[in-house]
Amino acid sequence: MLRVDIRSAPPIVKLYCAGRIVLGVESETLRCMAASRPERNLVVDLQQVQAIDAAGLGLLVELHCQALKNSGDLTIANPSPCVRRLMALTNLESVLQLDEAREFELACGPCNGRAMTA
Repeated sequence: MLRVDIRSAPPIVKLYCAGRIVLGVESETLRCMAASRPERNLVVDLQQVQAIDAAGLGLLVELHCQALKNSGDLTIANPSPCVRRLMALTNLESVLQLDEAREFELACGPCNGRAMTA
């Protein structure tokens, strides 16, 4: 199961993922959540992701390509050890922008941004 919490502080939206990003409902959940956002700059926080498969990695590349197509930006924040390992094995670190210290909360504090959960 995948849980996605959304924090928005235009022009940036951050999707906090917890659980598994695998083929099926989990990947579709993240795809729909990302596609429904009007912000062009997307940060996907993967700190609490316990498992990711080829479909999940492919989805991250798809989101990256979609962001570029829309003149936006995709950043992978705080990848968990399992995500980091698979990204290194597949050389996706050379394609996707990783940021383990992104201070998104400064711009999206409790008063500034809007939060949602799905």
